[in-house]
Amino acid sequence: MNTTRTDSIHRPRSTIALGLLAVGVAFTFVTSTSTSTLLAQDEALQQRINAAVKRGREQLLGQLPGLTNNPAGNYPMGRLALPLAACLKAGADPEDARVKAALRKLDGLPLKKVYSVSCYLFALDALAQRAFKKGVEDRRRGKTVVRPPSGHRADGKVRGKMKDLVDWLVAARTVGQGYWGYGHGLGHRDFSNSQFAILGLQIGLEHRIPMPRQVFEEVAQIFVKSLTTSGNPEQVRVTYSTDLKDLLKARPRKSSGSRKTTVIKKTTSGVETLRVKPGGWQYQANQQGAKASMTAAGLSSLIIVRNALGRARAGAAVERAIASSIIWTSKNFNQYMNAGGGHGGLYTMYSLEKVGDLGEIETLGGRNWYVEGANKILAAQQGNGSWGQTHNTAFALMFLTRATRLKPFAAPKITTNARGAAGKGIDPDLVYIARLEGFVSAKDIFRLLEESRDTSLVSAGREVVENYKASEKERMIPDLLRLWTKPSDRISRFARDAIEEITGLKVKDPADIQGWLTDSAEVDKLEKKPSVTAEEILVLLAKLQSPALKGRLVDLANRKRLYGIASDLVDELTNSDYKYRLKVNGVLGLWAGKTVPGPSERDHKGWKEVEERWRGWADREGDKLVTKNKVGGLIAKLDSASPKDAVRVIAQIVAVGRSAIPELESAMQRADYSFYIIEALEQLRGERIGLK
Repeated sequence: MNTTRTDSIHRPRSTIALGLLAVGVAFTFVTSTSTSTLLAQDEALQQRINAAVKRGREQLLGQLPGLTNNPAGNYPMGRLALPLAACLKAGADPEDARVKAALRKLDGLPLKKVYSVSCYLFALDALAQRAFKKGVEDRRRGKTVVRPPSGHRADGKVRGKMKDLVDWLVAARTVGQGYWGYGHGLGHRDFSNSQFAILGLQIGLEHRIPMPRQVFEEVAQIFVKSLTTSGNPEQVRVTYSTDLKDLLKARPRKSSGSRKTTVIKKTTSGVETLRVKPGGWQYQANQQGAKASMTAAGLSSLIIVRNALGRARAGAAVERAIASSIIWTSKNFNQYMNAGGGHGGLYTMYSLEKVGDLGEIETLGGRNWYVEGANKILAAQQGNGSWGQTHNTAFALMFLTRATRLKPFAAPKITTNARGAAGKGIDPDLVYIARLEGFVSAKDIFRLLEESRDTSLVSAGREVVENYKASEKERMIPDLLRLWTKPSDRISRFARDAIEEITGLKVKDPADIQGWLTDSAEVDKLEKKPSVTAEEILVLLAKLQSPALKGRLVDLANRKRLYGIASDLVDELTNSDYKYRLKVNGVLGLWAGKTVPGPSERDHKGWKEVEERWRGWADREGDKLVTKNKVGGLIAKLDSASPKDAVRVIAQIVAVGRSAIPELESAMQRADYSFYIIEALEQLRGERIGLK
């Protein structure tokens, strides 16, 4: 490996490539599968995590003023920066007075220790991500934003400070050895210090801060050279997760045969089978053996090397060391899960989190590192929301909030197989996406659009709207509203257009839809009632402006057989919304038992003729339809009525008048008609009929 190059690089974190070919790895492209049960379990765990993160964040925020005023120990910058980073990753407001005071304090402290400078970088990275998200939220609420957010990367003073910290870390290393001590190039050196420094450099890569290639070449050299392997080659199956954004950008293509396949190089969720001797690291390069925390530190450091240099330049030796340490980590997985709740335990789990996060690893040997680790950490949270000492709480929160990266939506749940695979009763949130050949959560895609503001994904959003179950599309409106920001951009325009399509309304501002949401809740309430009157339908029908909501009421009237509103439905044919007109025309056709073809959208004369035809039908047959429905229901009750109940039902039929006679005579054509029908008919005719 050439260690004399000093040209600079500023490579963002790349997606992990599938296939460690240098060590003879076999791989297969697959997709993650999920059922409704698994989705529910995931949601339940996420809710527990959200609650724990909120409690932990508030507990840490309460500690910040004391840490700001009296930063203790030999690491004042690190002791303040680490909990600050955790608070921001956990959702603290950058404008919070406690956060701003901590940032001012950090800006005034001297740069002395590798741990501290690295933690300061963690805090600034979390600040940039949180500020971006808050900017999007502010735009959505119509607040003035000085500079509309364009990405998660820092700029201005924050990026300038980041560059100073990265430059300090680069200069603080022991040149030529890939090692960091506690201070600036001198003193005790170990892989724990080095891990933090290299994680700091990774943040520099993500924010496109240039640094010499030589730094990463030196890191690669020392970790490859000091790897301790033992025993015989072992085999481990590793599942890699992929950014949903990369998946959605991929395009399916056809193979030379007739069968459709999807080829997504380096971006599809994949499985690798690694086979090599397990290996790891101790605290220092000259020590034999392996320790869980330091093996994770070495593994994450080499993944960063590969991100910085690229797979080809990093070389086969780096690939082999990565594979070896992955196998060691999988083989000794319980050491991470049983590390305990003290400093060493949570630091060790945090080190594992960096491996999973940076390596985009979902499972090791069939074990989901995040799910198992999250459950361990949740169980250890104390009553006050902390995990003991401040740094322990920070490590716990940084593990739990691992999704707040530049790539926030790894490991999408995809239900595979044919279009109908979702089956009856599937969560309506699951939508078929052709390019993924499976079903994906609509909320995940909308959340990705909201946080990334990546306009290249608008086509995926449109596919969600198009394929969402027609009767459930209104569920999407709250998510679409979160995409609509001010000033408007392409994603906002997509959200507005989708809302207009769903509601049938022309809207100029997100506030315009609030009334619609209130009206929708009224329709929901009416739909859930066991019995509904024609008057209730008509009152709400007259109030509503949205053709979509009006259409739901028309469907409800049809389900409840409220034929008495037939004349009022004819009036609805004058509505300007074409789809709504077609729905009304179709329901009237069902009620009348005949078809009146709907004209084209702009055929005003044709629609006038349709209206006149239905008006004539309603005048002639509307009352008969109501009577038929009412008497039919009463006749059905007679079939199973007791003698006492029959007297009451017969009286109701007689009260309808002679217009009930045709329905009674029709019922007598059945072979098993009730003799109570004869009683009703005799009373209406005023003559004896007898059995027929």
